[in-house]
Amino acid sequence: MSSQSTGAGSEKSATIHEIAEAAGVSIASVSRALNGKPGISEKLRQHILKISEEINYRPSTAARQLIGGKNAVVAISMREHGFELRPYFTLLYMSLVVELSKQGKTPVYFSYSDSERIHQQAGSAILLGEEENEYRPEMLTRQGIPYIRIDQWDPGFSISTDGEDGIYQATRYLIEKGRKRIAFIGEEIEKNAALPIHPLPVPEHRIYGFRRALDEEGMKPAHVISIPFAYNATLTAYRTMREILKTRPLEFDALVCEADEQAIGCITAFEDEGIKVPEQVAITGFDDLPLLSKNLTTVHQDIPMVAAEAVNLLNDAIAGAAPRRVVLPVKLIVRDSA
Repeated sequence: MSSQSTGAGSEKSATIHEIAEAAGVSIASVSRALNGKPGISEKLRQHILKISEEINYRPSTAARQLIGGKNAVVAISMREHGFELRPYFTLLYMSLVVELSKQGKTPVYFSYSDSERIHQQAGSAILLGEEENEYRPEMLTRQGIPYIRIDQWDPGFSISTDGEDGIYQATRYLIEKGRKRIAFIGEEIEKNAALPIHPLPVPEHRIYGFRRALDEEGMKPAHVISIPFAYNATLTAYRTMREILKTRPLEFDALVCEADEQAIGCITAFEDEGIKVPEQVAITGFDDLPLLSKNLTTVHQDIPMVAAEAVNLLNDAIAGAAPRRVVLPVKLIVRDSA
């Protein structure tokens, strides 16, 4: 009786030796094909990959390390619970896993507090987010581990969407719709609001696009609302807006939100106070998150494209190419909230 079951709940993953035997090639050739390495023809690579799919090859992290060493493993490093509680990070993480797997690499999640262990298990890293006492880039550089950063500037390799232009588009749209008193809400704005537009080479914060659009019309912000970082950004925005509405008259007829989660929280706060959206207050978001943006005017960023370009950029970093920054375009999607 065959040791390999075809039952849905009991499928056995093939080994690299079985792939080599079935394809009639060496283990070394299988390793090159599965890990996207040179040394074999493209025709042979496709033949091996086809065989691996047919006989159900599903390598574990440990298997990847046996095949390609640490170079087959990519660390994805971010805050604890970040991808669990922030929808954007959930989608980005899932897209990165897909893109890395296409290239025969195994993504492994590392929380920020586990960053010291990256060099023990991974040959390269993708850094998401930023901590107050950020030390990961310096540490990885010291250890000789190639890395890229997503949504944060780095003197090496970094990639982001054009958040400044996205918020500029949203603000311009509100101005063109006749809104005169436009406010902005975002996380930890006090760290960015006082900075000049286009300062030293740091990521252009989204509020710069807001200010640029208003400056072009000689307008001043009606209100700039800063909220603390929180894993539940929707609830934090809701509580902040409810407190504002209870203590002062409505000071704006449009609100530009740094993210969809904040926009949803603010819309709920307005509804609870009997303020109509968009009649009394128009609202825009940013991200175009599928579960949140059904009726929201927001800035769309293509998360699968971010992941694909990020993996390409990581390959450049691994290959020792010259450092570069990639900025991807975004577009405004008009729906019911503005």
